[in-house]
Amino acid sequence: MKGQLAMSKKKQNVVMEPYELEEVFSSVEEKLLGNVSEELLSIWSDYMDIEKIDSNEIVISYHGEKPIDKVNKLYRETLWSYLNSTVGHRKKFKIVKRKIKKEKDISPKAKKTIKTAKLLVLSLIFAAIAFSLIVLTVGYINNRDFRETFYNVSSLKADNRIRVAVISDLHSVSYGKDNEKLVSRTGKLKPDLILLAGDIIDSDNPKLDSIIKMCEGFSKIAPAYYVYGNNETELVYDFPLTKEAIDKKLGFNDDTRDENKLIEYKDTLFERLEKSGVKVLKNEIATLKAGTVDIDVFGILTSNPSAFYEYTEKSFAGYRYENTDRLKITLVHEPYIFEEFTESFWGDLLVCGHTHGGTIRVPVLGPLYTHEGGLFPERSGDYVYGRYDVSGRPLIVSGGLENNNLLRLNNEPELVIIDINKF
Repeated sequence: MKGQLAMSKKKQNVVMEPYELEEVFSSVEEKLLGNVSEELLSIWSDYMDIEKIDSNEIVISYHGEKPIDKVNKLYRETLWSYLNSTVGHRKKFKIVKRKIKKEKDISPKAKKTIKTAKLLVLSLIFAAIAFSLIVLTVGYINNRDFRETFYNVSSLKADNRIRVAVISDLHSVSYGKDNEKLVSRTGKLKPDLILLAGDIIDSDNPKLDSIIKMCEGFSKIAPAYYVYGNNETELVYDFPLTKEAIDKKLGFNDDTRDENKLIEYKDTLFERLEKSGVKVLKNEIATLKAGTVDIDVFGILTSNPSAFYEYTEKSFAGYRYENTDRLKITLVHEPYIFEEFTESFWGDLLVCGHTHGGTIRVPVLGPLYTHEGGLFPERSGDYVYGRYDVSGRPLIVSGGLENNNLLRLNNEPELVIIDINKF
């Protein structure tokens, strides 16, 4: 009978697994924090391990420099109490001295292999850093100037060649004083009209006087038309140009909405730009003649899809359905409406910017990233850079002229020239 009882007790002696010991150790450490001396907390955290916990006993190993008898004298009762409160009462508690196990000696051959591997890794890291610096430096140097990108499009309405210059996403940078180099080169290309596709000004650093002088230069070359980008709207409006925000600001609803009230909103930037000789278009049409061809330019202010139709319904309908013999050019900063809506006719030529060409252009794969489209946005159907077909008409997305971004790689700032011919 006694033997059976002894066997029964022996079976009940449960030993904790290593992972359980780690959990107990962490739990005790949390309880000690703020309740015992810094010295005891340090000894527990840095020099002790739980070696064993079973149904009867707790064994703690200690591998610090303080004598074990002193450790037992100073801390045994305190630690026993905290451990009992964590795992339940145990009759026996020991703190035993242990030596830290030394790692086995590594053979000379293994040491040499490890050293070689470390040197290789370091070499690869330094090579990657050097390559990145070279790429960034070359990109920075290339971006000090702009290239000219030419597109040829056709329209049966073009009885003579019509040349369009597109200035986009300058962000207040300068190519010469007051952008005289940009103005001069544009003049030598002899455009029939100049389109400024927004974000010409940077809202954080407008440099407005310089931009105004540049616009004066453009207006002397050819009729120039300007639409606001998100940077200009940040300067002018104290609310985002979404349907909900505009309605709230102007006190409109679906029954009372008035397109003209947004156009009439007080705007000192508009006044300065118009005085420079450029025409600012806010959901409006401007008409000009190039050779024998009559041209309507429709400039869109509310490029956010939520507000587009609500605040351009009448003006855009007039642009589409009236004077259909005229060449129609649609100018907007962002390409979102073309991605969001399906129209049978947006215009004979569509022009926009905003995307900066994807900032980094990867050979074969194309634009790397846009804020709205994420990685490789063209794969999900976004219009990011270059020429696209929208409802059978050409859309040209400019990569822009901003050159302050060090990460603008394989994507030189550009002045876009579009030649419209009959065929």
